[in-house]
Amino acid sequence: MSTPRLSSKLDALPATLDMIAGFDPSSIATALARGGARGALAVGSGGSVVAAEYFLRCRDSLGFGLTSVATPMQVVTDHFALASTPVWLFSAGGDNPDVSAAAKAAIDRGCRDINIVTRNAAGAAAALVSKCGGHVHVVPVADEKDGYLATHSLLSMTASLLMASAMVSRESVASPSPLEVISARLAASRNPGERIRLTEKWQGIRKSDTLVIAGDTLLRPVACLLDTSFWEASICPVQTTDLRNLAHGRHAWFHHRTDETVLLALTGSSSRSTWRAIEGALPEGLRRVSIDYGTCGRLANILGLIDGLAVIEAVGDVLSIDPGKPGIGEFGRAIYDDRSLETLAHELPASVRHKRAAIAKADSAPPENLSLLTICSARFQDLEQALVGGVVFDYDGTIVSTEDRFKVPDQAIIDQLVRLHRLGVKIGIATGRGGSAGDDLRKVLPPDVLPSIIIGYYNGGHIRTADVDIDLDPPAANPAIAATVTWLNKQDELFLVKTFKARPVQICIDRHRLRYPFRFALDVARCPQIESGEVRISESGHSFDIIPSSSTKTTVVEAIRSVAGDGKGVLCFGDSGSSSGNDHALLSHAYGISVGEVCGAPNGCWSLFGSTITGPTALLRALSALVASSSGEIRLDVSALKLDRQ
Repeated sequence: MSTPRLSSKLDALPATLDMIAGFDPSSIATALARGGARGALAVGSGGSVVAAEYFLRCRDSLGFGLTSVATPMQVVTDHFALASTPVWLFSAGGDNPDVSAAAKAAIDRGCRDINIVTRNAAGAAAALVSKCGGHVHVVPVADEKDGYLATHSLLSMTASLLMASAMVSRESVASPSPLEVISARLAASRNPGERIRLTEKWQGIRKSDTLVIAGDTLLRPVACLLDTSFWEASICPVQTTDLRNLAHGRHAWFHHRTDETVLLALTGSSSRSTWRAIEGALPEGLRRVSIDYGTCGRLANILGLIDGLAVIEAVGDVLSIDPGKPGIGEFGRAIYDDRSLETLAHELPASVRHKRAAIAKADSAPPENLSLLTICSARFQDLEQALVGGVVFDYDGTIVSTEDRFKVPDQAIIDQLVRLHRLGVKIGIATGRGGSAGDDLRKVLPPDVLPSIIIGYYNGGHIRTADVDIDLDPPAANPAIAATVTWLNKQDELFLVKTFKARPVQICIDRHRLRYPFRFALDVARCPQIESGEVRISESGHSFDIIPSSSTKTTVVEAIRSVAGDGKGVLCFGDSGSSSGNDHALLSHAYGISVGEVCGAPNGCWSLFGSTITGPTALLRALSALVASSSGEIRLDVSALKLDRQ
């Protein structure tokens, strides 16, 4: 009788362990330590999720920040930014389309610290990680043809993480060494007598039984291995939970299906008392097995993985199943090789991801007839074909960052504005500010440029050229604004500190002075002037503006369009493009470009670079791509933006 495939793989594991003994884990240790107190995302599918769970356990034991485990599909479809989050991909071969999709998605979501742990340096995912400057950690295996359950890769990845964690911990290595302990456990698990004993222990299990794994939360890697492998080998159905969650309704299964259930308890020093209390109350006929792993530390979890592989082998023997070669349907390979997730990752460049996130935030429906990628491509095509005659900018958050709004613009931005002016492009600025914007521009722009720049102060409520000091030429007072000031002065409950800027055509209220900033728009809806529609409220990243309903930033666009020339387009840049933002109207058209927030409307405000490149940095890159063609026309050279739209 031939040796089962899984048994032959397990028999050869000591050879991989010998290779690990000569492996230098310092690159993994360096990357682990670099993550430090930051949160991290561990990604795996199939058996590799066990390594991802073990990575979580290592970080937790080292006192690092919160670690989340995700599947590749979650990485592709989630929205949150990864700029400050280390991402770790775990994949034995590194060549399946899902892990490649996850690598691309993590990069597109702004990850600056991406790692892959794999046995295959030539895998497609490793190539993506390497190309973007990430870190490829290749671990050794004695058997390159790893098999259905990837046993050699699992041991190599987890043992390498164990050694790397020991380096990071800076604690002295115990005697015998962890690898010696693992070697002894491997040898014991392959002992014929131990294998017979384990088989007898599981003798009563049936394919029709449900295995309930109730574990100490510090043994998630072990529970994950058993759960994954029992399903992959089609041994029997599995339900995995922790010991206390078992008590919240899961126990009903034991009452109704006592004879059809096997309970496996994975315990440790923190959960023994919990298990004793549960075990004492269980129905008498319920079959149960318990295994204890002491402190449930890094080494104990690897020992648990070795034990788990032995359990999988033993149960397979009882049921006449070879878990290493259980047989799969013809459709199985087609499902595994399906590239739809990889295709989706390529259909979600940064700008589309940004729009998807805004749609999710607004909880609005995506378009039914056109994909966001199609809308995005059409948007870029419009920008590419536009003959640019003018450009209108928001100021705070766009020309200057919100954090640096009390400073003059960076010289690089000024240089681009001057360059465009010299090329004949008409320039306008639409800002919620008063005269301080003009004051700052007069400090840095050449005097001959200033008279040609149109500024719409107070969200377009007062139009003047940049050479005019509006302290000497102020707007006429608006009666509705004056009445709103009177009303606000009576609303003490709205403010932490009742201080706001009341100007002739605008009221500006800093967010941090409000008691409930997120409901401020609702709180002021009862103001008579807002109820009547005489004034309206808009918001930016740091403040709320109350302005006459007739004031709009698009007034500046119309002023620039009138002097830009027939057939010429006017590009608009701003950062507050959400539906309540003060740049929404300015940006919600084909030539509007956000360098910050976008709205939840598919055909509304869009960005070029997504959420990872914003503010003056995004603006500078876009302005640098506005170049004169051979015929002298100004166009946006989209290829110079280095966007990934494929």
